[in-house]
Amino acid sequence: MQMSKNNDLLKLILNLIIIGLFIIITYQVVQPFLFGFFWAVMVVITTWPFMIKCQEKLFNKRILAVAVMMIILSLFFIIPIILIVTSIAKNSSFLIDFAKNFSQQKLPTLSWLESIPLVGEELHSKWNNLITDNGLELIQQVRPYFGTVAKWIIDQATNVSIFIFHCAIMVIFSGLLFLKGEKVKKYVYHFAHRLSKQHGKKTVLLAGQSIRAVALGVVVTALTLTLIGGISLLLVNMPFTGFITLVLFVCCVAQIGPVIVMASCAIWQFWSGNIIAGICLCVITVILTTLDSLMRTYLIKKGVDLPFLLILFGVIGGLLGFGAMGLFIGPVMLALSYNLMQAWIQERD
Repeated sequence: MQMSKNNDLLKLILNLIIIGLFIIITYQVVQPFLFGFFWAVMVVITTWPFMIKCQEKLFNKRILAVAVMMIILSLFFIIPIILIVTSIAKNSSFLIDFAKNFSQQKLPTLSWLESIPLVGEELHSKWNNLITDNGLELIQQVRPYFGTVAKWIIDQATNVSIFIFHCAIMVIFSGLLFLKGEKVKKYVYHFAHRLSKQHGKKTVLLAGQSIRAVALGVVVTALTLTLIGGISLLLVNMPFTGFITLVLFVCCVAQIGPVIVMASCAIWQFWSGNIIAGICLCVITVILTTLDSLMRTYLIKKGVDLPFLLILFGVIGGLLGFGAMGLFIGPVMLALSYNLMQAWIQERD
C-alpha cells in the first residue's frame, strides 16, 4: 500500500514536470509573436463594427471586407514611413549643406539669459565662457559619452526593426481574427464560462469594452495633440512643419508622447535666435504633456464606467510596467479585478 502511494506521488511529480516543460517550451516558441497577437486582438475588437459595415457594403462577402481591413491597416503604417522617407529625400540637400557648414556656425550669445531672476547672470557668464572657444570645451566634456550615444542609436534602430516585425505580425493575425471572428468569440465565451459560470461572460464583455475605450482614447488623444502641436509649429514658422507634425502623430500613437518632438523644435527656435517662438513652444510642450495624460484617461473613463483614479493608475502603471502595450493591459486588468471584487462583495452581502 505504501509502495502504491509512493508510485502515485512519483507519477504526479513527473506529470507536473512534463507539463511544466511543455508550458516553458511553448512559451519560448510563441513569445516572439505574442506582442503582435495581442496588438491584433486590440485592433480587431476596436474596429470590428467598422469591418461589419464594410462587409455589408461589399455584397456581404467577409473575405472582401477582410481584404479591405488588411489594406487599411497596412497603409496606416506604410504611409507614414513613405512620407518620412520622401520628406527626408526632398530636404536632403538642405541637411547636407547644414552638415557641411555646421563647423562654421557660431553659437548664439543667448543674451536673454541675463533676464532670468537670481541665476540669470551666472548662466550667461558660463555660456559666454563656453562659446569663447566655439564649443571645444563642451566637445571635450561630452566626448566620453559618444560611445553611449552610438550604442543608444543602434538600440533604437533595432527597436524600429522589431516594431516593423510586430506590425507585420499584427496585420496577419488581424486578418485571421477578422475572418474567423465569430468562432473565436464563441471559443472565448466557452473558455470563460468554464473558468467561471457566473462571471465568465460578463468578464469577457468588460474586457472588450475596456480595450475599445482605451484604443479610442489613444487615437482621439493623438489626433488632438497633433492638431494643437501642428498649428503651433505653423504659427512660429517652424521648418518642415508637415514632416514634424507627422512624426508628432506617430510618437503620440506609439505612446512616446509629444515631449521629444516639441522640445526639439523649441531648442531649434532658441538656437536660431527666435526667443519668443522658443518660449511659446516650451509652454505648448507643457500643455500637451499634461493634456496627453488627462485627456486619454478621461476618454477611457467615458467608455468604461469605472473610477477615474482606477483608470489613471491603470494607464500610468501599465505604461511603466509593460511599455506601449501596457496602455491596454493596465486599465483592462484593473477593470477586471475591480469588477470581480465588486461582484464578490455583493455576493457576500
